[in-house]
Amino acid sequence: MSYALPLGILALANFLGIVSPGPAFIMVTRAAAGGSRRAALGLATGVAIAVTIWAAAASFGVVVVMTRFAAIYGAVQLAGGLYLVWLGISAWRAARAGKDGPAAVPQGSGGTRGGYFRSILVGTALSLGNPKIVVFFASIFVALLPEHAPLWVRLAAVGIVFVQEICWYSGMAMVFSHRRVQALYRRANVWVERVAGTVLIAFGVRLLTLVRL
Repeated sequence: MSYALPLGILALANFLGIVSPGPAFIMVTRAAAGGSRRAALGLATGVAIAVTIWAAAASFGVVVVMTRFAAIYGAVQLAGGLYLVWLGISAWRAARAGKDGPAAVPQGSGGTRGGYFRSILVGTALSLGNPKIVVFFASIFVALLPEHAPLWVRLAAVGIVFVQEICWYSGMAMVFSHRRVQALYRRANVWVERVAGTVLIAFGVRLLTLVRL
């Protein structure tokens, strides 16, 4: 049996989900446009890691994972929702203060190696608690994956997800960290931060309403 077609359909469905803007996209692009390519790439890596974890869970029994670790998942959602709200409020404060760069970008000490790994942790934690990702992998992903697919097919599906995620978000980090994009961002910084802050707060509040501890 050829598994090329189902893997191709799965890859297309996952890509359509990736290009749909969410909090991860906003965080990565804000960090990049604000002048921190390292932080943006760290966030991109973190997002890819989190989504790959959910893809693996879906491939090898997401229902069991969700049942056994529901409380932990709820705690991650709670922390993620609060952090998104805090990011949104910080963006509004930065806009009011007229700052050039995005507030609350997890850079650490001036974008050092420690800041890069901190960005990975932030991107991973926030994406692990994203209900949109969970719903996709618990329903659409599972439905598209052949029920009796051999191990290599399941591993290939997880690999496809990781490659797509890391390529897309790293690509966004590189594009938005270009000097011309950064110059445009600085000119429209106040309004960009206000819009981004509002969206992040909305995502955070929505996430908090879904928390079940």
